[in-house]
Amino acid sequence: MKYLTLASISLFLIIGCSSTPLPDRASARLQETANPTFPSDAARNGIEGFVQMSFDLSTDGEPTNIKVVKSVPKLIFDKAAIRALSKWRYAPKIVNGKAVMQKGLTVQLDFKLS
Repeated sequence: MKYLTLASISLFLIIGCSSTPLPDRASARLQETANPTFPSDAARNGIEGFVQMSFDLSTDGEPTNIKVVKSVPKLIFDKAAIRALSKWRYAPKIVNGKAVMQKGLTVQLDFKLS
């Protein structure tokens, strides 16, 4: 009887823990963003600009390998843009029920004074 109870509990746990595959998603979907902090020197001097970045997206939906492709003016907003993008979260691309890494995604963050 003791073994039958143990086998029943084990079977229940195995069945209860089985995962169902996720529905396919053709591309990642942005879920959470973080606004960049406008550099105080740029704000004080009335400087506006943008930063274009490329990045990969992990299976967990986290941006990785962030690189600045272009920034205007150069180097003024780069750190703030990278810091902000690193906090973004995505629902990753799903293929055959599994999250997959995506490479070579791009984004542009604009820095405008209001």
